[in-house]
Amino acid sequence: MRLKRNKLRDAIAFSLAASALVLAGTGTAVAQDSSEQQTQQTPTSLDTITVTGSRIKSQTFTASSPITEITAEEFNQVGATTVEDLVNQYPQVDLSFDNFENNGSYGHATISMRGLGPERTLTLVNGRRLPASRNEVTDPSIVPAAMIKRVDILSGGASAIYGADAVAGVVNFVLDDKFEGVSLNFGYSAYQHDNDNSYFQGLNEEAGYQAPTGNSGFDGISRNADIVVGGSFAENKGHAVGWLTWRENDALYHGQRDYSHCSVWFDAPQCGGSGTADPGRFTVNQYQDGAVVPWPTGTNANYIWNGSGYENGTYVYNYAPINFYQRPDKRITAGFMGSYEINEHFEPYIEALFLERSSDLQIAESGAFGVPVNVSCDNPLIGTLCADAGVATDMARITMWKRNVEGGPRASNSDDSTHRITAGVRGALFDSSWTYDVSLLSGKTKTIDIGKNDFLISRISAAALGCTDPVYGTFPGCQPYDIWTDEITPEAAAAMAGTSFSIYKTSYRAFSAEANGYLGFGFPSAAGEEIGLAVGMEQRDYSYYTEYDGDSAAGNFAGAGAASLPVNASNRVNDFFLEAALPIYVGGDGAFNRFDASLGYRYSDDETSGNYDTYKLGLSSMLWDSKLLLRAGYNRAVRAPGLNDLYYTQRIALNAGGTDLCAGVNPAYTAEQCARTGVPLSAYGSVPSNPANQYNMQTGGNPSLAPEVADTYTFGFAVEPIENLNLSLDWYNVEIEGAIGGIGYNTIQILCMEQGLYCDRIRRDARAGEYDLWVGLASDPGTGHINNLPDNIGVYKRSGLDLAVDYSFALGVGRLNAGLVGNYVLDDFTQTLAAEPSTGYDCKGLVNDTFLCQTPDWRHVASVRYSWDRYAVGMRWRHIAGMDYNDVDGTPLSDVIWIEGGVPSYNYLDLNGSVSFGQATVTLGVNNVFDKEPPFTGDSGLSANANALGGYDQVGRYVFGSVSLKF
Repeated sequence: MRLKRNKLRDAIAFSLAASALVLAGTGTAVAQDSSEQQTQQTPTSLDTITVTGSRIKSQTFTASSPITEITAEEFNQVGATTVEDLVNQYPQVDLSFDNFENNGSYGHATISMRGLGPERTLTLVNGRRLPASRNEVTDPSIVPAAMIKRVDILSGGASAIYGADAVAGVVNFVLDDKFEGVSLNFGYSAYQHDNDNSYFQGLNEEAGYQAPTGNSGFDGISRNADIVVGGSFAENKGHAVGWLTWRENDALYHGQRDYSHCSVWFDAPQCGGSGTADPGRFTVNQYQDGAVVPWPTGTNANYIWNGSGYENGTYVYNYAPINFYQRPDKRITAGFMGSYEINEHFEPYIEALFLERSSDLQIAESGAFGVPVNVSCDNPLIGTLCADAGVATDMARITMWKRNVEGGPRASNSDDSTHRITAGVRGALFDSSWTYDVSLLSGKTKTIDIGKNDFLISRISAAALGCTDPVYGTFPGCQPYDIWTDEITPEAAAAMAGTSFSIYKTSYRAFSAEANGYLGFGFPSAAGEEIGLAVGMEQRDYSYYTEYDGDSAAGNFAGAGAASLPVNASNRVNDFFLEAALPIYVGGDGAFNRFDASLGYRYSDDETSGNYDTYKLGLSSMLWDSKLLLRAGYNRAVRAPGLNDLYYTQRIALNAGGTDLCAGVNPAYTAEQCARTGVPLSAYGSVPSNPANQYNMQTGGNPSLAPEVADTYTFGFAVEPIENLNLSLDWYNVEIEGAIGGIGYNTIQILCMEQGLYCDRIRRDARAGEYDLWVGLASDPGTGHINNLPDNIGVYKRSGLDLAVDYSFALGVGRLNAGLVGNYVLDDFTQTLAAEPSTGYDCKGLVNDTFLCQTPDWRHVASVRYSWDRYAVGMRWRHIAGMDYNDVDGTPLSDVIWIEGGVPSYNYLDLNGSVSFGQATVTLGVNNVFDKEPPFTGDSGLSANANALGGYDQVGRYVFGSVSLKF
């Protein structure tokens, strides 16, 4: 289907559209021979252009929004078998690689721009949304890398065009719906590392562990195969393409690298771990008249079995080796796209995408993570524990800590099924420039999680007290669990483990109708170009449903951290939108060639969030014989609260970041300040810290949440100063008010201690005299925690500069392509509480465990590729700037000893090459050629996995190869 033309528009179509495309795309170009370039420049083949960020189809209109383009060829050149492998390396996008996240991962890939989270980045396929994952964010795993035509990364808000959630930007995967022929691809990749870090090997040796040494060989192996078949039929009136892809990768464990073989303390050069260890530990308190009788301040109430009795002490368990470093998964994607033009007014089309994925998660063994029992001191099972601990009451409150080494690690398998099917009809409206497009989209996701080998809390108490205690009772298959003298059989441990299941279902349905065309008139100064208009409506329906087994819903699994509570909610949004493209001035050659404006407006009627408006204004101008493009844009954007944001039941759960600032022997705050958080002066310096750095908070939904409101601005230029050299520089600014979130775990404590604010949100558990924020069960309302419930209280500001350079020229017998895409951060500002300016902080250039900053101020990906005859070789340079380990006020920090001097700049060198044999192409490459290890941060809150900062290459060199056949 082609746009109806007029002669004047056709006359200028070639020169302006060609310039617009060259200047808008800032990704690295692929070498082309002269015949390919000539074909692209044939005016008679020019068709309408749909640009990400606009619904206007045009041959001449210049886009005002900066777009970075990733070409299909780049995926093969860098060995990317999934789309996130490459997209998340680009500097506009956060460095996040889900396969290297284990405990606490989303369970699937995500795309997040500007550090604002995947919920504020809209991910599209062919300009349409995907159904939400179980986390209510987009999972791009359904996108087949083999089918990608290009990926557009648009900076700034685009809610007026696409609706809610397009705040930080848009990532649009454009698939090749006109593919012709047959394509087969077979790939193999693996990691390799030289375990030669003598320092960390020495730490392991001091702790009695044997870390790996020498060449790791190939591990974390991945295999993939793709087939794509497409072609035209019925004298080119119809076209169909289908695909099937398979990818499977092996597990890689912490224990396979010397720097991750043991969990290392963040504040001491020693292997650390968890206080829930083997053998067990007992925190003993006196118990009388239904309450704990606290010991005098400073009393060591922790006891261990010494073979004949009990003595003060504790053990530390190295949980690292059996944790997954890379999670294994298997994924299959399939789909098809087809269209048939019955006539120019009626072209039915269909698009279907399917994903089946199985992913595993494995973490350290379960255990008794602080399970309290009230026991009579004459109970023969506990022997002399009361006497050895100096208990003077008839009963004792004993809190049990014991790692289930007899039963093996906790494991979880997740099976995901996702589909998105779009069917529609499009065509020309009458004998005019107007076209229409009406479609219905239906998408669903179903995830089933099966968890194994986690202890049930109710069984721990029963089995530890011999399966016959009149208070704690028994259960079917109960066997005595002799934690007291460390005589535990594998059968007794197995009897206490349970199997959990979780079912997540999401659905997304969208009916949309739009018309697009020209009004038949324009500005007198536009040389006959008409005003373009797009109008339409969209109705979107969302649903979210979860179901859990009874023990999960009751919070009865010891290692779950909280109860898993069901949600069953839905929402409908009705949108009405229009967009106008206004060619204001169109001239000829010379200094000033054209000036365009774009306007957009969308009205949204949201069942849960009420009504809201979004709009945009864009300006662009072509100068200097169409070699210079100036562009600027403003967008009002929104992010609507998710169904879990609104309706998830409030509960106590482990926090996602933060610590107890008054715990430990030498807290950073004074005794008087800590007293405001609930720590008596007599307990100062003796509040226990959690060895695993996990603390409790109250979290959940808030049905009163409103949409976040954002204003985004962009301004920049793109220029071609000499032939085939393209440069662009764009400034962006994103300001969000009413951001949904809690005040912040650490922020609440700081506000309390420094200003006396929100102290009532800190609820310490004083029952055992420890005044802690983590000991105790999440199902117990009296467990220590901080209330961090969400509200529309936050402010975000992100600003920076995006730079792109692309140069291509003939060199010798071939052609050299060079490109660079970089980002410089000007502001990475967060204010967790809009009413309190003191809660504002800027993370630019900082790595910081108090505010969880990790923001290098500069990142880039530079590449060079030389192609000749049937050969090509390439090199990439990935750079991540260094970060200072400072507080947000500039004060140097020293808590995490491994980064006292900050995190240095990281530079990765990647090499690749390919050679063609007729219709076959063989590609080989190595990423991270110099085998750089990731920045080491120990077991601090900064570590994403295995003692290291996330986002960096985690496990060494990545070696890849593929064979492609095209017919």
